Amino acid sequence: MRDESLETSFARRDADAYETAYRCFGARMHATALRLLDDRDAAAECVHDVFLHLWRRQNAYVAARGSLEAFLVTCARNRALTHVREHARRRHTAARLAVDTQYVIEVDPIERERIARALARLTEGQAAVVALAYYRGMPLSEVALQLGIPIGTVKGRLSAALQSLRKLLVLETSNGS
Repeated sequence: MRDESLETSFARRDADAYETAYRCFGARMHATALRLLDDRDAAAECVHDVFLHLWRRQNAYVAARGSLEAFLVTCARNRALTHVREHARRRHTAARLAVDTQYVIEVDPIERERIARALARLTEGQAAVVALAYYRGMPLSEVALQLGIPIGTVKGRLSAALQSLRKLLVLETSNGS
C-alpha cells in the first residue's frame, strides 16, 4: 500500500521522510543489492550511496511516476549493477597497477608481511583507494577520477579502510603475531 504523504515528503527532500523510507524500504533495498553483489558490506554501502545521491539530487523522485518503494529498490538495483561493472574495471586496473608498480610498504620484512596480510583483508574498493591514495600518492580527487566514483565514496572507503587496518594490526599485535 502506497503512503502518499511519505512519497510527497520524500520528493520534497524532508529528512524525516528519508529516515522513514530507510526504515520501511532499506531492508528490501539491501536484499536486492546483496543478491547482485554477494557482499553484505558492499550492499550496505550501495544503499547508503543511493540515499546520499537522492538527497543531493533535487527532483530525483517524482511521486506521480510510481511508488517510492519501487523507485528505491530500482535505484539500489541500478547502483549495485554499476558497482559490479566498476568492480570488474577496478580489478583490471588493480591488476595493471600491481604489474606497473612494486609498493615498498616497510623495510622490516615481518612488518611488511603484517601490513600485507591486513591489506589483503580489505574490500577491493577499500584496497584500491588505499593503493592509489597512499602508495601512489594521488590526491583524493584524482583517486575519485581514476576509479570513477564520487569523492565522498573515496573518503568513506578510505576512512573504513584505515579503521579496518588499525583494528587488524592492533588485534594481530595483541595476539602476539
